[in-house]
Formats: sequence, C-alpha cells, structure tokens
Amino acid sequence: MEGVELRKALEEARPLVGARLSKVHQIGDVFLLRFYRPSGALALDSGGKAFHLTALRPVAPNVPPPFCGRLRTLAGQPLVALDQAGLDRVLRLRFLEADLVLDLRPRQGDLFFLPHGGTATSFRGGELRPVDFTVADDPSRGLGPHLRRAAAALLGPAPSPEELATFTADILARAPAGYLYETPNGAVASAFARPDLGAPRATFPSFWQALDPLLERRLGAETARDQITQVERALGRRERALAALTAAETGAGNWPELQGRADLILTRIADIPRGAAEVVVEGFDGQPVTLSLNPALAPAAQAGGLYAKARKLRRRLEHNTARRRKLEAEIRKLSELRELLSRQPDLAPYIQGETETLAPARTTTKPSPRPQPREIVVEGFAICIGRSGQENDRLVRVARPTDVWLHARGSPGAHVVIRTDGRAVPRPVLERAAELAAWHSRARGERKVPVSYTEARYVRKPKGVPPGMVKLLREEVIVVAGDKNP
Repeated sequence: MEGVELRKALEEARPLVGARLSKVHQIGDVFLLRFYRPSGALALDSGGKAFHLTALRPVAPNVPPPFCGRLRTLAGQPLVALDQAGLDRVLRLRFLEADLVLDLRPRQGDLFFLPHGGTATSFRGGELRPVDFTVADDPSRGLGPHLRRAAAALLGPAPSPEELATFTADILARAPAGYLYETPNGAVASAFARPDLGAPRATFPSFWQALDPLLERRLGAETARDQITQVERALGRRERALAALTAAETGAGNWPELQGRADLILTRIADIPRGAAEVVVEGFDGQPVTLSLNPALAPAAQAGGLYAKARKLRRRLEHNTARRRKLEAEIRKLSELRELLSRQPDLAPYIQGETETLAPARTTTKPSPRPQPREIVVEGFAICIGRSGQENDRLVRVARPTDVWLHARGSPGAHVVIRTDGRAVPRPVLERAAELAAWHSRARGERKVPVSYTEARYVRKPKGVPPGMVKLLREEVIVVAGDKNP
C-alpha cells in the first residue's frame, strides 16, 4: 500500500475516531483491532503492508503472542486520533495512554507500541525511524512505483512533477470506491480505476471492501501452508505404508504353491520315507517333483505346517487387499486436498476438518476454544456464518428446528444459518444468506451457484464423519451469484 492509498484507507477509517478499543487479535503478522460505540474493526497488516477497515472475523489463537498482549492493555480506551505523516507510509493511532505507529516504509513493515512515559517496543524488534506527523502532503512521497505506472499509463511515459501532483490531488478528491484486479502477479486492490491493469474482476462502494478479499487470502494462505505441510506428511506416511504392503503381497502371493506342496505330500505320503531330507515323487501332472523335507518331522506334520502357513499368507493377502484399497483412497483424497489448498488457500478454514481427519497435526498444546461464528443482520434476521469445520458443526448443533440452514451445493464451504425465531423468512433475506453461502465456498466468483437450503430439523450429523459434513433429509435449491462480497 502506497502513501496515497494509505490516505484513502485512513479517510474510510476516520468514523472510528472516538470509538473504544474492545479486542485485539494477532494472526501471524496481522493485527485486528475491534472497537465499540461505534462498532467496527481495523486491520493493521505489517507483513502485507496494508491498513484498512475490515469485516473479517478469522479464527484467532487462544493465547495471544506477547506483543499482542501489550496492545490489549489499551482495551477500553478511546481512539483519540488517526494521523498520517504527510503522504508517507506511516500511520499513527493515538490512544489515551499510548500510540501505535504502523510503519510500512521498511522492506518488512513494523508496528510500534509507544506508551506515554514508558519504553517503546516493536513487533519485529526494530527501531522507529524519524517521522514528522505535521509535515505537509508531498505527492512525491505518496506515489510509489505502482501508482507511478498508473500515472504513466494515463499521462504518458514521463509525467512532469506538476502532472503527478494533479494526478495525486484527483485521486484524493474522489469519492470512496474499490476495485479488485487479477494480474499475473496476483490480485491487486485499488481505490480508483486502473485501466493499466485491465478490467476489474469486481467493484465495491468502498476501498476497504476491495482490500478485505486480499487480507482473507493472506490469512487463508498461512492456514493453508500449515495444512499442506500436514497433508504432505500424511501422504508420505501412506505412500511408505503402501510400498511396504506391496512388498508383503509379493511374499504372500505364493500361498497356492505352499498348499500344493502340502497336497502332494499327503497324496504321496506312502512314497516318502521317514527322516528323508529330499525325495522325488510323481507330481499331479505326471512329471517328477523334488520335495525338500525336514528330516526331524513326519511327512504328515510337514504337510500340516505348510497348510497353516498357506492359510496365514492367504488371510494376509485378503487383509492387504482391503488395506491397499483404503490407502489408495486416502492417498487420492490427500492429493486432492493438497491441490485444493494450493489453488484456493482461502478455503483452508472450511476444509480443516477433512485435513485433520486424514492428517492430524502433532501437537501437545491445548486446543483453542471454539470462537463465535460470524453474524450479520439482514432485515431483522440474524445470519450466522461458520468459519471452520468445527464452527459448521456447532451451528448445526445449536440451531433451532425452524432455523434455515444453507450451504453451497457440492462445494466445500461455510454452513450458514438464518435465526428465524419461528418467523417466515422473506425472499430477500433468503437470497442474501444464499449469496453469503456461495461467497464463503469453493464456488466463490462463479456467475451461478446452486445453494441447498432446508430447515435445521432436516439436517443430520452422521457419526464418524469429518467436521462440517452433514446429511439432509429434505432439500431445496436456490441459484445465486457467487461474486457478492459480504
């Protein structure tokens, strides 16, 4: 995020000045600050070098990291001011007892906690370079390489300083808007139209709404990386088990030969002298066959031993066949999960149950408590959205019989529940809930997404299935667009 973009994001966040800090969560190098009176949330993304309002509610760690714990000491304090150092990439959040400074100038952005009269600390352990929050706006600082390319595409290859200043002033004077582009280097959010990036994939009434999908991808990517590591370890274990099974099957495949030798011994037992180590007898095909024997055992006892060994190898082979089918099915499923996580990392929270079932993480830490699902209100109806397989299960478990359950048909994704309180659900509310189910699924972005819906009384959770999987006794389908951002 460059200086001009940071200014546009700051303008959208100004309504939170005066709100009181409620909670602080840290997920990787992203800090989420939640406020009340008025309610809202800010994302301070030092790694992705971004700052903006956010509607995301990702699952946060149970135990906050140390630096996050320091920020939580500001809980209950009002946000006094939001300042930017001119058009530089430095932002200050002022509270009664401390300041937070988000510095996006270094190669890796940093967040500083500056208590009034205390010792300053930073997220990455760096030092805050000199910064002046009273300096006047300077277009040369507000335009980085990306925005300069946008200016060159509009004004020509070498715009003058005066043209750049006019270009900057025009951007800052525009009404809030958001544009999301897909480029060869990844998705790009912009506060204004960028013809140099082609046609936008989606447009939004606010800049932060275009930034939220990028943040969601980043947060999902971190979860997906962990899950991919788990999946690859599980794949390795199953592939080694399959190789060992193949080797065992090679040895077990000769059980008919052992049984045939036992049959021949009993058939020719009269021709086999006791105590012989080797004997030549007529085979079942009339040809001579040489039998190697144990001189210490009677021929009948040797035949019995061969029968027992043949039965054991045959049972092992039958068991191995079933085991092979199970391993091959799990390898296929794990390979599909790895491909899906690589292609759509933002789905990681929704398929976490499948991942943990096939590839459980090795950890000794206590599991995090289940966070509350995301909830929004449409026309007086609360709509709850699960953010993981466990949350999906919890939504089904606590739903009342007449609540309406929705899920993108045939796609991994969030369970959505409309709290009806016994009321009939208006069509616009049902359509909005279906759009949310489509957006929070693998079908996101598609023009038409079929969404299953039914009353919660007809949703069943079979025993033993992975988190998030259910069975429907009745089902209706509504088709909505999959590109409606919540």
